[in-house]
Parts: sequence; structure tokens; C-alpha cells
Amino acid sequence: MYIRFVINEFCHESNQRLGLFLAVRYMKDDNKFLDYELEQAESIMEWFNNHLESPLDYLNAQKLRKADIFISWFKISAKKHISKVREFVVLLESKGIVVEKIRTERPGKIVYSDEYQVFAKPFEKY
Repeated sequence: MYIRFVINEFCHESNQRLGLFLAVRYMKDDNKFLDYELEQAESIMEWFNNHLESPLDYLNAQKLRKADIFISWFKISAKKHISKVREFVVLLESKGIVVEKIRTERPGKIVYSDEYQVFAKPFEKY
């Protein structure tokens, strides 16, 4: 089982619902956070930078087509990471953004997997 947290906005590139990491980045870029919220968001992101591999390095090494779209999913066993994502959920919900947790057993064609996550080319919209 795989878990992903999304908001009710679609990513134009992937035609999928926007995940939390991009949602937070876009809100940072648009200056939607107060100073203390921005510090919190950056702290959470730093935690992920230190505790989660970037599948993009793998994808670049494999020379996969840039036109292909890949979606990240947490493995259900990644409890600490999922718990940390919930800090983003609280932050976004405090701004009036509805966050939904979706689950699937079929995230798409998996092109990268590690202990905590998979990166998959989606079969369908979520």
C-alpha cells in the first residue's frame, strides 16, 4: 500500500492532483506564509532533505525522458516520514487548504523504490 497527500489543485505538467511538497513550494514562492510559518515549512523541508533520498538523481542517471511524469508515493511502512508530512498538512490546513490522503496499491509503473518511497509513472489520475 502506498500513500500520497494531495490538495484539490491540479498540476498542469502531470495532470495529477498537486502533492504537498509542490503545494508548499508554490505557497513559499507566492509569499503566502507568515515569517514563523515560513520557518516551520523550511524546517520540515530540511528534515526531508536529510532523511529522504531524491529519486530525481536516480532518474537523471537513468536518462529517463524528461517528458515522462513521475509521482512520489510513501510506502505505508514509512511511519516517521508520514508523521512529518502531517506537519505540512497542519500548516496548509491552517491556510484554508484542504488536504486529502489517498491510498493505492497501484501507484503506476514504479521506476524507483527505496525504504520509504516509490517514484512511479502514473497509470491514471488520482
